[in-house]
Amino acid sequence: MFSKYILIFCLLCSQAMAQEITGRVMSLDDAGNMEDLPGATVYYQPDKKGGVVGTNGMFSIKVQQFPGWLYIRSVGFKSDSVWVTKSQFFHVHLRAQDSELSEVKVVASPGGQDVQSIQSREVLTMKTLAKAACCNLSESFETNASVSVNFSDAVTGAKQISLLGLSGTYVQTQVENVPSIRGLKSTYGLNYIPGTWIRSIDLSKGQSSVVNGYESMTGAINMELAKPDTSEVYFLNAYGNSQGRFEVNQQAAHKFNGKLSTALLTHYSQQAARIDGNGDGFMDLPLFNLINVMNRWKYATEHWMVQAGASYLRETRLAGQNGFDEQQSNRYQVYGFGSNTGRFEAFAKIARLFPTKPWKGVGLILSTSQHQNDAYFAFKQYAGREQSMFGNLIYQSMISNTNHTWKAGASFLYDAYQERYLDSSFARTELVPGFFGEYTLIIPNKFTFVVGNRIDFHNQLGTKWVPRMHAKWDITTNWIMRASLGKGWRRVNPLAENMGFLANSRYLQVGADLNPLEEAWNYGVSLSHDFTIGNRKANVVFDYFQTDFTHQWMVDMETAHAIRMYSNPGVSYAKSAQIEFNYSPLPRLEWKTAFRFQDVASDYWGQNGSLRRLTKPFLNRDRVLVNLAYATKYDILKFDLTWQWSGARRIPNAYVHAGDAPEVSAPAFSMVYGQVTRQFKHWEMYLGVENLFNFTQPNPIMGAADPFALGFDATMVWGPVAGRMVYTGLRYKIN
Repeated sequence: MFSKYILIFCLLCSQAMAQEITGRVMSLDDAGNMEDLPGATVYYQPDKKGGVVGTNGMFSIKVQQFPGWLYIRSVGFKSDSVWVTKSQFFHVHLRAQDSELSEVKVVASPGGQDVQSIQSREVLTMKTLAKAACCNLSESFETNASVSVNFSDAVTGAKQISLLGLSGTYVQTQVENVPSIRGLKSTYGLNYIPGTWIRSIDLSKGQSSVVNGYESMTGAINMELAKPDTSEVYFLNAYGNSQGRFEVNQQAAHKFNGKLSTALLTHYSQQAARIDGNGDGFMDLPLFNLINVMNRWKYATEHWMVQAGASYLRETRLAGQNGFDEQQSNRYQVYGFGSNTGRFEAFAKIARLFPTKPWKGVGLILSTSQHQNDAYFAFKQYAGREQSMFGNLIYQSMISNTNHTWKAGASFLYDAYQERYLDSSFARTELVPGFFGEYTLIIPNKFTFVVGNRIDFHNQLGTKWVPRMHAKWDITTNWIMRASLGKGWRRVNPLAENMGFLANSRYLQVGADLNPLEEAWNYGVSLSHDFTIGNRKANVVFDYFQTDFTHQWMVDMETAHAIRMYSNPGVSYAKSAQIEFNYSPLPRLEWKTAFRFQDVASDYWGQNGSLRRLTKPFLNRDRVLVNLAYATKYDILKFDLTWQWSGARRIPNAYVHAGDAPEVSAPAFSMVYGQVTRQFKHWEMYLGVENLFNFTQPNPIMGAADPFALGFDATMVWGPVAGRMVYTGLRYKIN
């Protein structure tokens, strides 16, 4: 009898001491079919231990401590992660990647850092985007420390982003790995992607993969939109604010069977009220009407996945002095701006899958677009037309095992532009075939190295070689270092990318030596550390990136009454350092604090023919962001508060009529955003405020009293033009 109790006691002790995570990993396709996934890797972060899934799909890892993240990865499939608190059995289902054979995406750290990505990458999920109204892409970065969004002028309402100290023209922006905001679309493109369509935003600093093209110089933004097979059956979002803006978004999805599905996404927005908060006689915001419609389809079988879709948008804008009416005879007596834009896009993505060889795949991406824009700035007339086609063929496989993988392929870009400004016409056709290859080395749980090269043949700029490298080093369980080095280049679109600079009386002076090529090297390093404070998760990330231009297009506004464009005559660089701290001090409370420092300068021509180095105008050197987010149990109530402090910035001296005038700085200022969300079973309501303390830039338009005189200039914008804005809205969904 006594021996029986001893045996039971020993069994209990051995059970308590043997901490083990077990599970089964299976592949899940869009038809719902599941198969064991041998060869997948599992990794438990706290103990820095991993293993390989067996032929029966099973895995087992002996661990020493809880809790922690368990990562599951297999080449050709989207990775997954599980928060483990005790010994238990897990069923893990990995989905095949889409046809673009995109890189792995995992959201694990408190701040949204992708801990497995080799790049310095943040993932903005739907949870992050819901912290603000996010009516479109330009309003999706209010709680992000890396990206700044500013108005390009005080008339048109056009916005531009800034990453690593440089404008969005140096950021490769894609929608599901299809080129998006480029060419003529770059003028208002940030406003043309509705926020409710977006499911996630991948934000990468530094160089992106050579697979995605050559235009990335400071980073890349890739958006995932609502998918036909995973979207809600019906979704509605209605929004309105105190400044006269109204918006409605609707989405509907339907599955015909286990293979075929479709989704219809619609958007309508309108700015109906004429707002003039500062009393300068000009509307603070342009009046506009925008309609945007997309229909997309998805067909998936065991061996094939096909996605296709088309979208169309139409927008009209009207701005200028309060009394301006383009239908009246006073059109040339009262300053006005008008714009009419139409755009059609279509895409197809085809993937050949190999279920028994998940590390192997072939993907083809095709897209085409037509864009037209007609605009006027009082007497200045502009018309632009663009036709574009893009193709990207990707093949991926491995060498002996999944620790050695490679990708190779070919791409083709066709762009045809026709533009007219005043009495001048500009037309060009670009043909850019290219080839690329990329190799990835993985030492499990230790080191990852990616080297890629691509060569492109531009019919106007010649042959261009783009090398890029990325490295990731897991120093310890909680310390990760990343580094990148590479080159990017692009062909300038001078009018579309600088449309806001036409809202003034300056004359345009183009240098005879103007080179349309922009080319730069970018290199950087990132260090992240996960730790705990009082048993609560915390994370700190530091990164430094530098961009050095070998060729750059200069838009010089340092001379009174003139905009000078010329090739950079000397040095041009951008340095950016950022530290971000994320912490959850209490259950359901998240705290983010970040500080960013930027040093961006270029050599400019002075009037006496000498060079002078100036910091980039309108760019704040320092920035601080604090975000607090709290949710009650079951997310019934959610509270979000964001404070942004922007440091002083240089503005071109427009008051002293001399080319070598001393620098003038705009003051630092703060912005506060807040939102409260109430969630119900199928719907939720939200109420928020932007620019809580009503800060605006005084006199954003120079010479507003006489806009047809020589001193008129609406491009000296460094701060908010419109004041406090209160908004409300509702979201309704049927799953």
